[in-house]
Amino acid sequence: MIKSPVGIRSLAIRFPRLIRTNDYWQKTYQNQGKLKRNRNSRSTPDYTNDNSGLTMWSQAVAPYLPDPFRGSVERRVLGADESSLMLECQAAQDVLSAANLKAEDIELVIVASIFPEGIGFGNAAYIARKLNLHCPAWNLESTCSSALIALQNASALVQTGEYQNVLVVVSHLGSNAVDKEDSLSWSMGDAGGAFIVDFLHPNQGILGSKIVHTAATCEAYSHELELDRQGKPRMRTRTGENPSVLAETAVEFVRICCKGAIASAGVTLDQIDFFAFNTPTAWYASVCTQALGIDPERTLNLYPRYANIGPVFPLAALYHAAQSGKLRENDLVLAYTNGAAATAAATVMRWGDVALGSVPAPPISVTPAQEKIHVPAGKATPKETLSREQLLAAQPKEQQEILETYLLNVLASLLQHPSSNLTPEQSLTSFLDSLIVLMLKSRIETDLQVRVSIEQFFGESTITQLAKHLLNQFALANLMASGLGSVTDVSEAEDREKLSL
Repeated sequence: MIKSPVGIRSLAIRFPRLIRTNDYWQKTYQNQGKLKRNRNSRSTPDYTNDNSGLTMWSQAVAPYLPDPFRGSVERRVLGADESSLMLECQAAQDVLSAANLKAEDIELVIVASIFPEGIGFGNAAYIARKLNLHCPAWNLESTCSSALIALQNASALVQTGEYQNVLVVVSHLGSNAVDKEDSLSWSMGDAGGAFIVDFLHPNQGILGSKIVHTAATCEAYSHELELDRQGKPRMRTRTGENPSVLAETAVEFVRICCKGAIASAGVTLDQIDFFAFNTPTAWYASVCTQALGIDPERTLNLYPRYANIGPVFPLAALYHAAQSGKLRENDLVLAYTNGAAATAAATVMRWGDVALGSVPAPPISVTPAQEKIHVPAGKATPKETLSREQLLAAQPKEQQEILETYLLNVLASLLQHPSSNLTPEQSLTSFLDSLIVLMLKSRIETDLQVRVSIEQFFGESTITQLAKHLLNQFALANLMASGLGSVTDVSEAEDREKLSL
């Protein structure tokens, strides 16, 4: 099939007026003692033996560990007189004006409303009524990948000649979806965006895509229905049973999708002029650039400015790149998104003469240094190292002390505390959150080549108990290796023992 030049003709992004900084939470909780992130004490599967992806994630996270807000600086959040429908309609009207189109010129509307106020099926019909549109309008959802999935759907329908001038509208109301008492709220922002899909000049538009499901991340978040203070139902999002899977799969998904998209487009990564990543965390752009081996100057990190704005992120990245001159007509651009429990998607486009909507209000406190993408400096060996061979070569009576010292040093490094402030008898839950647990677990498994369940870090566990557990793991593994089975059998045997109990 010969593809016609179809792609984004105009683009707009809109944000609420209110900008919420970290001061909001600091003032809110100043009478509640030190700010603490919510703990997640639920179980997660063991990692695979290949920790390369998790190592990249850990290296990217490291600069943000001392910050309780993990790199969040500002978020745009809805005011009392604003709504998702308002943002969506403003973005739609802005993009129509930029494209010099009228409502009657639109032949189809595709809408992705993530966490709208109402409990229902999306805002498509309401947008059509508000804008006085006389065309089909339907809803589409694929969490944070919704914009790229909508782009693929719209471009395919334009390719067939079924429709022309397709309006895509996307919104994300993260502040609506979480409790302010939950530290997850520190990373959530609100935003709306819209774009027109139509025929472009020859050789422009979408060249190739790669989309995969993300079923592996189904337990990363939980979504529950609850009643607010007025008795109205609302959706609430919380950390799920397996949040660590987002870190475990991040590198794999970005590589599969981006390499698949450039293969489909018949280009190489070196030919891409700009990369538009969705950045749900401050370090996500760093993970993506490391995974693909690209120069960070070829992308943007908008997380400090907007926090997590879900499916609007690729639109914001494309908008700011084009508005600043970082992305120009006929440049090759690769957009990548990862939606939990939905899809990961990458699309390669040759950028057209895209008309842009009005410029959003600038940030009030974000600095260029905060939006800088951190590049880990080589793979230096940490000071607090211990190999499995070194540990097992020591006398059995010395191994417990050696292992406790190692664990204390690693933990102190992650927490940015002097090791003298920690003792082996302290409960781990007194100073661990799910991110620190992930980092600690990764270091142990990488250095000592042993699998450890995340359950060992919660409850009443201490460094002493964790060290004893690890030594028991080594002893059991040696026993199995001597003729009773493999290390994999050990893990399976433990699982069977838990089930039998």
